[in-house]
Amino acid sequence: MVALEEEARRVTLATLAEIAQTSADTIRGGQRLREDLGMDSLQSLELLSTIGEALKIDLDIEEAMGIQTVDDACAFVTRKYKEQKADGSAVRG
Repeated sequence: MVALEEEARRVTLATLAEIAQTSADTIRGGQRLREDLGMDSLQSLELLSTIGEALKIDLDIEEAMGIQTVDDACAFVTRKYKEQKADGSAVRG
């Protein structure tokens, strides 16, 4: 399970860095997506879509509404990734 967690976090951070146009090395867990990284709602949708495609999972927009920080995003993606890999519902590529 640690490998899944690491992969989910790596993909989430890399995608955040790309969308926020910054280096993944400069992103910190407590940073807020809107206030600190400057992401708007369209970029948040792009984030979910890109991560979902990369990990081949479905990320529900409604469930993601409470995400505020980088750590929130990583935790959400990790939870959904582990759930969908465990029950075999991950999107087939």
